[in-house]
Amino acid sequence: MAESRQLRIGLIGFGLWGPHYARILAGTMGGARLAACAEPAAARLAAFERQYPAARAYADYNRLLRDGDVDAVIVATPTSTHREVVERCLKAGVHVLVEKPLAGTVADAEALAALEKEAGRVLMVGHTFLFNSAVRAIKGYIDEGLLGEIRYLYFTRTGLGPIRQDVNALWDLAPHDFSMLRYWLGTDPIDLVARGQSFLKPDTEDVVFVTLSYPDRVLASVHVSWLDPVKVRSVTVVGDRKMVVFDDTHPTEKLRIYDRGADYQPREGGFAEFIAAVRDGDIVIPRLDQREPLREQLEHFVDCIVTGRRPIASADDGVAIVKVLERAQRELRAASSSRLGMA
Repeated sequence: MAESRQLRIGLIGFGLWGPHYARILAGTMGGARLAACAEPAAARLAAFERQYPAARAYADYNRLLRDGDVDAVIVATPTSTHREVVERCLKAGVHVLVEKPLAGTVADAEALAALEKEAGRVLMVGHTFLFNSAVRAIKGYIDEGLLGEIRYLYFTRTGLGPIRQDVNALWDLAPHDFSMLRYWLGTDPIDLVARGQSFLKPDTEDVVFVTLSYPDRVLASVHVSWLDPVKVRSVTVVGDRKMVVFDDTHPTEKLRIYDRGADYQPREGGFAEFIAAVRDGDIVIPRLDQREPLREQLEHFVDCIVTGRRPIASADDGVAIVKVLERAQRELRAASSSRLGMA
């Protein structure tokens, strides 16, 4: 795409993730450029102006939209603001990439998905792990049958902070894992159980365990926490033929494929007797593309705007993830109320 036809991208929010988006857009993005930023905090806005003097700076995102000098925006604001901000952006006629989760309630998420269709603009959710080369490789292994039938998956996303003020650990961390589950399995859970505790602040769970049941007897477990001593970002996928472990904190060996398994086999010469057999084969560490997932996500967003393709992390996908989050949150509240009733 020629320089004159680059998409003009505006950034709404220059807090935790905004600076990462700005860095990529201001670099060698190719099809898009950083055109503006809106940030109500004066110190953050001043920092943006120092770093990116060629882009316009606004204290109010409504003024950014009124100026009409952007084709698309990235919404990197607190979850509680997503409904209002994304709605105004779509009504202003711009395409939107919004940080996960899409919204704080199913009702708000569904309203945004409906507005996307009405506005005829792209609404994409920032489920960044769907653009991770290891996650995409696992998707290929599952679809090709390399792992056999999937038996269960378990996710660990823990560490000591950062502790969010606007949401609990479930809404902060679990969207990553729920989005990977939907991407890999191609379906949504049919049941779930969630338990957690609020150790630091009342009614804000900082540690949560969720167990999900999927079609075909597939189980999944998700453990998220702000209070663990060591940062862990790992996923294990167990199939009946092979297993794979994704360790996102490892500097070089992100994936390990284990040619291992266990089953029951008929006992030789026996009648209706079976013996447990364990297979312990090779371990393969595949080579992966080392491109930055956030850059891949942005390039996909730009491509969807230019070509009209449906995003991998579409608004409908975003709604599905919020449904799982809201259901898990109800489970947490019900369990908490039950414990209080027993006290």
